[in-house]
Amino acid sequence: MRTKIFLKWAVALLFAAFMLQSAYADIYIKQKQHTDAMTIMGMTQPAQDLISESWITSDKIVSMNEKQKSIIDMGKKVITIVNHEKKTIVEMPMDISRVMGKTGDMSAEEKVKYQQFMGKMMQMDVKVEETKEKKKIGKWKCRKYLQTITMSMGTTSSEIWATEDIKVDEGLYSKYAIGMLAQMPGMSQNMDAIKQEMRKIKGVHVYSKQTTMMMGQPLKSSIELIEFKEAKAPSKVFDLPAGYKKEGAFR
Repeated sequence: MRTKIFLKWAVALLFAAFMLQSAYADIYIKQKQHTDAMTIMGMTQPAQDLISESWITSDKIVSMNEKQKSIIDMGKKVITIVNHEKKTIVEMPMDISRVMGKTGDMSAEEKVKYQQFMGKMMQMDVKVEETKEKKKIGKWKCRKYLQTITMSMGTTSSEIWATEDIKVDEGLYSKYAIGMLAQMPGMSQNMDAIKQEMRKIKGVHVYSKQTTMMMGQPLKSSIELIEFKEAKAPSKVFDLPAGYKKEGAFR
């Protein structure tokens, strides 16, 4: 169960960090997301197509689709995941060490070993290569980038098409995206290198396709931008649905 928690936490936090590469003021992003069918540890998940909507503000991010709603609250340093199919709500701290294990009863030596383990689990290496390829996708002129993210849980290789037609505020990205990644155990030691690589991708992601190798299996997906605009986030967009069961992160 903790493996599922860890993956949900990592996906939500990484999503938020990379989304904030495109953030300024309050913004609205609508995307088409596709995931190929996959089989991991004998469990098969069919192909999936979803339309997601996201709002990014100076202190919160919400991403919504018909199955799930994820909220990241930078002020409280909490990630909330709402599962519409199971009608459940799970809150997790951005500090994953508080979810994956309690260190209160550990000796000083055990705490050191645990932190070293968590550091290795979450250590990330990011490489970005800018190519000369350009093309128009929808109404945006785009350039192609190749990105590789290597973590202990797997490697993700992405082909990213980004546009500079949409202006972004790099100051907000620096303040929040890098701040969120720094919450991840083991990240502070190579944060500067990660920041420099991520900034090689100029502008907003319009289309990307990625392959993640996990447990020896390729997981393929794609994301396509439908709409991107600056607007005031609705006051209730961060609200939680009534009647859902709240579950602890350890259940």
